[in-house]
Amino acid sequence: MRKEAKKAKSVLRNLPNILTVSRIIITFVVIYLIFAMYDIKVTIAFFIVGAMTDFFDGYLARKYNWRSEFGRKADMIADRFLWAGTALAFLLAYAFAGQLDLMHYLQIMFIMTREIVTAPFAIAALFSGRPIPKVRTIAKVTTFMQGFALTALILSIYYPMFSYISLPLSLAILVIGFISASNYINDVSVKGK
Repeated sequence: MRKEAKKAKSVLRNLPNILTVSRIIITFVVIYLIFAMYDIKVTIAFFIVGAMTDFFDGYLARKYNWRSEFGRKADMIADRFLWAGTALAFLLAYAFAGQLDLMHYLQIMFIMTREIVTAPFAIAALFSGRPIPKVRTIAKVTTFMQGFALTALILSIYYPMFSYISLPLSLAILVIGFISASNYINDVSVKGK
């Protein structure tokens, strides 16, 4: 009985990492669904589930002190993979289908501001072996807004009224994403010294 309790506790302790890894798997599903031009509601549902794993892995890790350096690094990779992978798949699939205009391209760039600016620094930090800096509140707000903006932008292809949500959000993300990126670059530089 004690062995089973220990095993269950070990599984629970790894739940944040399991959620993080599942986000990477879900991202592959989302990318496939986008390229297959599958039912947009199903595609968005998978994307939302992937985004929710980002919230719950961090929440559980902090609440129950189930943090690990692997989890922090894997979370960073999974986050970038979900956001950048979905955005790139959307961009390629719908551009080839001739369904994007200049505003779509600009919004994708605005939504992905943080990822575009921080990509070289994030890759260098990941392979440096140094600890990943703690996530700031502005980074969490940026990620939260990216989830809504990217969802609204994808939906705007099928339901144009969603552009009234995606456009103001993408403009706001342009600003806070740049601030978040600047903070991240500063934090990585300070940790590297």
